[in-house]
Amino acid sequence: MQPQLTYRPRSPETFPDWSFSTLDVEYNRESRSVWMYYKAEAPPFYSLQTLQDMADLRESIRGLIASAPGRDYPVDYFVMGTHKAGVFNLGGDLAMFAHSIESGDGALISYYAHACIDVVFGLTDALGGAFVSLAVIEGQALGGGLEAALAQDFLLADETARIGVPEVAFNTFPGMGAITHLTRRLGAARAEEIMLSGKVYSGAEMYEMGVIDAVAPEGRAKTQAQAWMLDGGADRHARRLALAGTRRKLFPVTWEELMKITNLWVETSLSVSRHDIRHMERLAAAQKRMLAGS
Repeated sequence: MQPQLTYRPRSPETFPDWSFSTLDVEYNRESRSVWMYYKAEAPPFYSLQTLQDMADLRESIRGLIASAPGRDYPVDYFVMGTHKAGVFNLGGDLAMFAHSIESGDGALISYYAHACIDVVFGLTDALGGAFVSLAVIEGQALGGGLEAALAQDFLLADETARIGVPEVAFNTFPGMGAITHLTRRLGAARAEEIMLSGKVYSGAEMYEMGVIDAVAPEGRAKTQAQAWMLDGGADRHARRLALAGTRRKLFPVTWEELMKITNLWVETSLSVSRHDIRHMERLAAAQKRMLAGS
């Protein structure tokens, strides 16, 4: 069953002055790029509002590209970044997870999981290959934060970024795309090693492992991302677009695969122990403190 998100795309005529509760949007004319930033004051995790905003932004870009104003704002690149100091994204809404599991509310956690797949699949598809997508990781990218980044065509990280999928700590697994994308990037054995360890790696370590495509010196990720997009001009962009399209054809990511995995994640999550729920609640409290301090 597909998520019941009701899309609310913004008008192409008002681009780039689109307003979202949890996202900032900017347009860089030099690199012909749309930048999506997680807002500094937004939750450091994927709230349902964040997922709604990301889906709405996707549909807004789709409308922009198809519109007359789109000729004035050509999109060669879509970039995912953050305005929150020290945090890219911490992943799932752990307070909601813990509450849903403890109360047996399978409908809510399933709705959330399906909404995540709506967003991740849309990112993976890049509107049918209309542009090249890039994640610029600064700070902590954990769990679903990494999963959303992995859905981009290319990943660039600050060398000091903290990146991982720690879900094994409460006896579940990353259910919103990491299995699919890490396996395609690294092969099954290496992907499973990362997911089963629960280890958090630096951006530099992830680059050496082949998860990240480029690494930037501390504090230079956004600047280096802009230089990366400008390097080689239109010819380099065309090659990147062709490479991304070839990957989609040779190693396709399907809605059905993502949904099958996330449904297994829901089933597994609903059966974790009370001890695991308490651990989720402690991490959720840390997320809440981070939000209060933003």
